Amino acid sequence: MNIADEFRNAALYCPGKKALIFEDRSYTYADMERFISATAGRLRNLGVEKGDRIAIYMPNRPEWIVFYYGIARIGAVSVCVPAAYKKEEMKGVVVDSRSSVIVTCRSLLRHLPSREEIPLVRDTIIVEEDAFVRRLLHGNGQPPALTGAVTTGPAISGDDTAAILYTGGTTGIPKGAMLTHRNLLYSAQNVSFHERMTPSDIGTCFLPLNHVFAQCHIMHTFFGGCGTLVLFPGFDMDGIVAAVRRHRVTRFYAVPTIFIRFLNSPESKKHLESLRYVFSGGTSLPAEIVRRWVDMFGIPIHEAYGMTETASIVTFNHLFRHKIGSIGMPAGIIELKVVDADDKEMKTGERGEIIIRGPNIMKGYYEQPEETARAMRNGWLHSGDVGVFDEEGYLYIVDRIKDIVITGGENVYPKEVEDLLHQHEAVNECGVVGMPHAEYGEAVTAFVTMKPGKNVDEKTLLAFCRERMASYKVPKAIRFVTDLPKTPQGKILRRELRKF
Repeated sequence: MNIADEFRNAALYCPGKKALIFEDRSYTYADMERFISATAGRLRNLGVEKGDRIAIYMPNRPEWIVFYYGIARIGAVSVCVPAAYKKEEMKGVVVDSRSSVIVTCRSLLRHLPSREEIPLVRDTIIVEEDAFVRRLLHGNGQPPALTGAVTTGPAISGDDTAAILYTGGTTGIPKGAMLTHRNLLYSAQNVSFHERMTPSDIGTCFLPLNHVFAQCHIMHTFFGGCGTLVLFPGFDMDGIVAAVRRHRVTRFYAVPTIFIRFLNSPESKKHLESLRYVFSGGTSLPAEIVRRWVDMFGIPIHEAYGMTETASIVTFNHLFRHKIGSIGMPAGIIELKVVDADDKEMKTGERGEIIIRGPNIMKGYYEQPEETARAMRNGWLHSGDVGVFDEEGYLYIVDRIKDIVITGGENVYPKEVEDLLHQHEAVNECGVVGMPHAEYGEAVTAFVTMKPGKNVDEKTLLAFCRERMASYKVPKAIRFVTDLPKTPQGKILRRELRKF
């Protein structure tokens, strides 16, 4: 059981089919399998063995994918370092993971720590300057003769770690979630089944491959299903719109921020007519955005619930009976409960923490047994998310436990306030946090950006809220800003808002 078998199988089934498109180049499944086998051989020649950690530190590009699967082929572990990380952040991940090789690119060299700071690193591969890589991907596609291709690696158990993805960076010190080959393969098949993916599908990926959404939900699923993936280094609206038209893209994956941008550009509708499925992930999508999208494009924005520790998908909002505002029902054989602080299951309609059990749950946090034990209790992963089931079994995310605002003794869920603010015609994006307050303990405070050409003042927005929700939930203050701090995946950084 090896996640790299996705390409070995696809090369058998669809050898001449396009697997990957990047800028002006495309690669078939036969090409990719040859590249991966050769790269696995190259790594083995460098002394990489089963279980070794290899840090991949670069933005989206074909080499990222080839090295990822080549690493898996020989039973080593990909440590997925965000390309957005600077020197100290990058060093922290490399040291924590005990990586022995770094694969990177020229644009990030200035952020590489010195050899003295990362003494366990034996080799650094710079993809643009590496003769092997250049000949392999940019030459005639034939690997150098000195490299022995690895078509079949060592025996791999489904419980062997395939990748380490770092999570928790928005709340504190990042933790390395160990995802196994079984986790990744199960998740890919689960997504493919629920989304009804076919080999004729063509999808986009401009989200960073180091993130669970792009890596597990998009990359593994497309390659496992023999689809075609159009890869971008990052988000470029004009370039992506042009690619959708040129390649007749059928599936589009994004975070809420991107959908809001398209809604603010009505002319984009004529360029996206080939889309038959769109999906939002990374963070909760306000229901009002879905309604506006359906009105403009005639198809829903599908949602699921997942996290790094679950290798992506946990729930899915059905193709057949989509409920706006919900994150759907448990996907496949995954089990979910909503529980109180004592892990007692709550009744329908009652809020509590979401806990999860299934074959997609991570092995644990690398070298952090206490954090692992804290998150995985009694066989269930405790998500830290507050949810509620309705009478039909659809799950709704209320908020993160840590983000709850306690004001005057009352609990306020920021997401509820944000969803309401999104209903105002002038509000583009918003983030709600609790700010210290002498009388209330915390004051509900909203940070708002406005749509182009629209305007609204604080008094009007507060009145809008008072008419529609309990008074204790209404923000005590609204601050207008030009932009909101976000992660590279588009998730609003509430801890940064508290510094404003």
